[in-house]
Amino acid sequence: MTEMSFPTAHQTPIDALAAQGPAARAFLRERWFAANGHASPRMVTMADGADRPIAALALTERRKGPFSLREIGGCYWPFRGVPLAPQVSAETLAEGLARHRGDLGHVWRLGPAEQGDAALASLCDAARRAGWHVLTRPLGQVFELDLAGCADGDTAQWPSSKTQRKNRWRKRRLEEEGGPLRIEFFTGADWTAQQRDALAEIEAKSWLGTLAEGGDTKFRDPAMRAYWEALCADPVLAHMLTGSLMWIGERPAAFTFGLQTGTLRYCIANNFDQSFTRHGPGRVLLYDDFARAAEQGVTRISWGLGDAGYKSEMGAQPGAHMVDLLFVRGALLAAVLKRWWQRTT
Repeated sequence: MTEMSFPTAHQTPIDALAAQGPAARAFLRERWFAANGHASPRMVTMADGADRPIAALALTERRKGPFSLREIGGCYWPFRGVPLAPQVSAETLAEGLARHRGDLGHVWRLGPAEQGDAALASLCDAARRAGWHVLTRPLGQVFELDLAGCADGDTAQWPSSKTQRKNRWRKRRLEEEGGPLRIEFFTGADWTAQQRDALAEIEAKSWLGTLAEGGDTKFRDPAMRAYWEALCADPVLAHMLTGSLMWIGERPAAFTFGLQTGTLRYCIANNFDQSFTRHGPGRVLLYDDFARAAEQGVTRISWGLGDAGYKSEMGAQPGAHMVDLLFVRGALLAAVLKRWWQRTT
């Protein structure tokens, strides 16, 4: 199978803004927006009076019948965002948004987004100053695992001695069932086509594979797989992508996949082959993967929405709220759209 090559990163204005901002938003690079496999977004770079970039908008258009809606593009996971220059004032940002009113239109969308994020708060403040009303729709609450607290002993031992014994027992049972167990760790800079094939195979044999529409798969879906592969043309993003793969004998049994930036790990997907369900390969792999992340300096796992059961059992707690935002010019139009937006799912 042909392996991917990784050319040297080209520093675009969007890349520069992403690199200057908080580590948690450092993945919002040009390739993150452009590698979507569909029509490339229109990149709009806003500058201040001295012609220094202050924000970058990756605009796409969603059509429904005769209507169209401009929105910030990029991958749904872990969130969508607008790279901003550090310490840009609300006034300067508002002036930039006003200058690009024609690009944004009367109505534009940003979501999912993390409520409480400082950059998002600055953008919303500037948008209001520039004449847009901001309509908010809640999407849910992410779960987070405080690895730093566990390592410092601020919480009970993680994983507990009982859990560690249970995991060793599960590994023995899995090996008895299918053969030697091994775990491979990879990044987007060194993963192989064989590993990506294995991830797709696990998804096909997981609970997602039983769904009529094929489920929300990240590697079995050709378009999504192509997206992750295309991201790796940017070496910076390639090194952020991270994952692990459990093999039992010659069969791929479970995987994790995420994005690591600074001391934060975003979990994007984890799944397992249902034929191994009895001994919990997915959970066993997650414990090993998180332990390795802690050794690498990761202090927090952002685990996404939903599935509170096993996440809570592993020590995760409710974290940031996620929202979907609609920016609307004109009080009358905002009033008309508010009820519709809040009840839209």
